[in-house]
Amino acid sequence: MSDTKYTAPHMMLHWLIAVLVAIQIAFAGGMEAAFEAKFEGIEIGLGWSSGAIFHAILGASIGILMVWRLGLRLTTQIPPPPEAPRLIQTVSRMTHWLFYGLLIAMPFAGAAAWFIPSQIVGTAHAIASKLLIALIILHIAGAAYHQFIAGDRSVLRRMLAR
Repeated sequence: MSDTKYTAPHMMLHWLIAVLVAIQIAFAGGMEAAFEAKFEGIEIGLGWSSGAIFHAILGASIGILMVWRLGLRLTTQIPPPPEAPRLIQTVSRMTHWLFYGLLIAMPFAGAAAWFIPSQIVGTAHAIASKLLIALIILHIAGAAYHQFIAGDRSVLRRMLAR
């Protein structure tokens, strides 16, 4: 691996998970509706709507891919972070580790909320989704900072195959 690029598996998992998370966020309403119906006692067949099934399968897939990505992250060398002030590097590291934690924990919380069922766990899952969106915005802002403000273009260069 070069000192400045992630490996192909790192990059593939990053972008695949990013796309799946974007789809998950865009279509989360199907699960929300099914969850609310379940707690209001509204009959929805076996308790699943197509949106809820899609959300559950996608969530489980993201969780599995994130465990794979975490294993890869812990067992392979990654390029050093780009030059940046200490605060930016600290926020970057925290953001990345929060991504791992949230995207691994959220599928478990979602399943627990549905199968236990638990309104409290469902609320925690919903709050985690808002935190995830905030992290995504922060992550994109960090990449934009390096691309356009710092002018080093290092972050995108490290995560693109070229």
